[in-house]
Amino acid sequence: MMKLQNNFTKMDGILQEHLNLWDNKIFPHLPQNTDELAAQTDTLQRKRGIRSAWDLLKIFFIYACSDCSFRILACAAHALGISSVSDTAWRKRFSKSVPFLQEILHIMLSGLFRNIPDSMPAGIKNVLLVDASIVRQTGILQNQERIHLCYSLNRNRVMQIKVTDHHTAEALSHFQLKKGDLVMADAGYGTAQNYIYAQDRQADVIVRITPKNFCLYNEDNEKISLVSLLKQAQERGNGTVDVFGFCKYKNRTGFVRVIAQKLPPEQAEKSQKRRKRKASKNQRKITEDTLLYAGYIVVATSLGVEYSGEEILHLYRSRWQVELLFKRFKQSFSITRVKAGSTRYAETLVLLQLIIWIIAEHQAFEFERYLRENDENRNTVYSIYENSRIAFIQIKTILCLEWSLFIDPADKEYMRFLSQRKRWRISQNEEFHTTVLSGLLA
Repeated sequence: MMKLQNNFTKMDGILQEHLNLWDNKIFPHLPQNTDELAAQTDTLQRKRGIRSAWDLLKIFFIYACSDCSFRILACAAHALGISSVSDTAWRKRFSKSVPFLQEILHIMLSGLFRNIPDSMPAGIKNVLLVDASIVRQTGILQNQERIHLCYSLNRNRVMQIKVTDHHTAEALSHFQLKKGDLVMADAGYGTAQNYIYAQDRQADVIVRITPKNFCLYNEDNEKISLVSLLKQAQERGNGTVDVFGFCKYKNRTGFVRVIAQKLPPEQAEKSQKRRKRKASKNQRKITEDTLLYAGYIVVATSLGVEYSGEEILHLYRSRWQVELLFKRFKQSFSITRVKAGSTRYAETLVLLQLIIWIIAEHQAFEFERYLRENDENRNTVYSIYENSRIAFIQIKTILCLEWSLFIDPADKEYMRFLSQRKRWRISQNEEFHTTVLSGLLA
């Protein structure tokens, strides 16, 4: 017994070292007014059993980084000396923390640019890449959460993030745009509504469109058939179409320039095959017009004649940077699915993972800045993915804290967390141990 007591005395010192890692490696990246944010969002209305918002975040991060139940999470909180509240209490607090985590994420994104001026130099546009990605839940229902993301190509950093359920469509209205921004997005945003939303905020746009879903008008308010223009260009052997017109949404009208360029034969063939597979999967007959514009890249833009069509299309191709960013988030960090639960539960879990990701991205940013400031490493070529992966592993290791090492089996408090309620349905495992196994050992 004395040896066991000495072991746990040593564990107390190790636990303190682990908690110091939180203070030195994690908390500097988080807002310093977390208690105020928790009070404003009613996350800690009653501090029964939980002293501060810091302690709340510690347990939430452990849950986001590990595959454990709320019962085990309650054991972890007790082992770390944070709280002895029940698993039900943790579950309720977890689902009520969405506004709190949204505020933290917003402040963290703003903090990444505290040394960078808000406005760009004169004549230089702030290129914003906008996209959304789905994170699926486990279980039979396969519910989805959609992450809307705005990425600054100039600053090479995430600027805005929003999490919604799958019923909320992709839209530019999820983001704050201003004069001097140049927004680029894929065909999911290629509607007159999104285009005019950006125009109303004096932001320029380059967005990919589907000719049959985007109506273009001339000065006489007559429709311009983009499909007909593509057919005429194909007959003349011209691979590029550049036309000016207007688009409409409700009572709003916006000037728009549409540029279409024929894809190389190999890319056009791949694009047409994808359209055929999709039509076959949806049990629909594909039309000749669909196959025609599948061989083109068609974009709508607010940029004028000061930019050539080739320059605009070349700039649009850099939109793949945001696709690579999602790949780094979902594949490198293994964040492709979340546990099944309510919408609020899933949103809380995704927000926690995004906060952890931003911490890791901040670490990777510091390393990148070190390389650029060091003359010896300026010409060094390094892997962004591996750098981000290492940063994420370091953060995740600190967050998990190896809390299971600090559980004292002599503490009867753990039985309260692990005990099950009496159910009307007979537990076969309990029946085996009480009846069959006891008879075998007699």
